[in-house]
Amino acid sequence: MSPTRPKTVLYLTPSVRLLGARRSLAQLVTNLDRERWQPIVCGQSEGQLSELLGEFSVPFEVVRLGWWRKGKYFLWRPFVIARLATLIRRLGVDLVHCNEIYPNPYAIRACAQAERDPAERIPVVTHMRLTVSERMIRNYDLERANKIVVPSAAAGEDFNSWPDKSERVEVIHNGVDLAQFRRGRTRGEARRLLGLPRDGVMLAAIGQIGPRKGGDVILDALEAVAKVLPDVRLFFVGNSHRGQEQFAEELRRRASEPSLAGRVFFFPFTQKVLPFYEAADVNMLVSREEGFGRTIIEAAALGTPTIGARTGGIPELIDDGTTGLLVPSENPAKLADAIRRMATDEAFRSAAGEASFRQTAQHFSIRSHADQMMDLYDSVLASGAAARDAEGRARG
Repeated sequence: MSPTRPKTVLYLTPSVRLLGARRSLAQLVTNLDRERWQPIVCGQSEGQLSELLGEFSVPFEVVRLGWWRKGKYFLWRPFVIARLATLIRRLGVDLVHCNEIYPNPYAIRACAQAERDPAERIPVVTHMRLTVSERMIRNYDLERANKIVVPSAAAGEDFNSWPDKSERVEVIHNGVDLAQFRRGRTRGEARRLLGLPRDGVMLAAIGQIGPRKGGDVILDALEAVAKVLPDVRLFFVGNSHRGQEQFAEELRRRASEPSLAGRVFFFPFTQKVLPFYEAADVNMLVSREEGFGRTIIEAAALGTPTIGARTGGIPELIDDGTTGLLVPSENPAKLADAIRRMATDEAFRSAAGEASFRQTAQHFSIRSHADQMMDLYDSVLASGAAARDAEGRARG
């Protein structure tokens, strides 16, 4: 009996910048079992993501989808859908996975055009990374996707109005590659490499700089802490989102004021984030909105605990008082209390770091994530086959 050929999954991504959603995508596709599922990634252009995937021999295709809701792309849509459908047919794609919601309308229509046989529908799985509104659900045709994957139970609440939510929405937490996020330097060595002070407690805020991530709240809290603990310092790693440059400039201005001068450091976005995690004593993620919180599990992979906000999916990743600390969103006073505890109680900080590593290794490994995703793909194909058989019996 000849072995079953692996199925092909085409991933659509609206961006190739290696921020959270694309880092999650890269981790997934490079850890699939190639005997079960062969990945191909399709993006708007080549760039950071395609360069990384090339190192792992993951094929990358370019189709400029254009933003579905922008009027200037309306006339372009039919041609793009046709091109994507041609690509799907040529590659023999069995399933399309949209890494974010934005390509979903293209995927739905292209899969319909690409079907070799009306009875053999090509399913679409769409990942919802951030909060969506009812309007966004309508605008991006999310009800037409076969499955919606959400990174946390909290994120899945956006679909509570769906009567068939339990069948259509799947919670699959992101995963981290423990072999990749592995300490190779001491904190002192990492700080020397980055030009950071060797002494004191170092807080890290790694990710895009903008209002959503709460950098202003962190500075408010640090200003209060610095009055009694002057050796507590902070660094940001990331660039501002387009249109939010003024927010980032305001953070820099505040950091230069006497109350914070010399205590806050800024680094631009980099693909090589490991040294920053190695340099940190405490990770910070006090977002106003967060579907998951990838930096929590990346920091935990190195045994670094996180202070996180009680918002979105963050509480699903932090056992308050055991693997880290949780504080109310937009509450500088409570955040300052949490920073003081982490900074002054080294035994607690160390125990929380060790506990966060154990939790991540057990529940948030990339192996577990990839296995869950492949099982989901298999179940979607099996459901489609069962539905076709039922239709056939009904017609017969």
